[in-house]
Amino acid sequence: MNLVLLLIHGISAALLWGAVTHQAVALWWPAPRGGPGFWRSLRGVHAERYARAVAVLFVVTLGLGAILYAPFRVLVRAAYLDAHVPWATGLFEIKEHAAAIGLAVLPAYLAAWKEPQALRTRRALTTMLTLIVWFNYLVGHVVNDVKGL
Repeated sequence: MNLVLLLIHGISAALLWGAVTHQAVALWWPAPRGGPGFWRSLRGVHAERYARAVAVLFVVTLGLGAILYAPFRVLVRAAYLDAHVPWATGLFEIKEHAAAIGLAVLPAYLAAWKEPQALRTRRALTTMLTLIVWFNYLVGHVVNDVKGL
């Protein structure tokens, strides 16, 4: 059961990573008028349509991570990380704090996307969430893969 939850956690994290990155690119670098192309298509989305999906994916990913945390804490962290690679434990602690900050920011993030005149606030909160998601995604991979190193 934990393996299935871990797989779903990883998939939701990848979807979140893609959605918030796509939203941030469209928000900071709007598409020019003109012909087709990869970069124009990437930038030419309606960034406001991603807000609810980003919030739901963030909560789902965080929730699944919380469910998986107890077995990780007892089986992996205590038995391996703390003893052999304490820097990975510290990195994971920072990841937990970043996720909590991201969760606290979500209501303001959603409110900013409902307010048409809040471009600066949208940019600030979306950038903050994007950085948190990228950091947590990369740290998750590093901590997951550190035993193989």
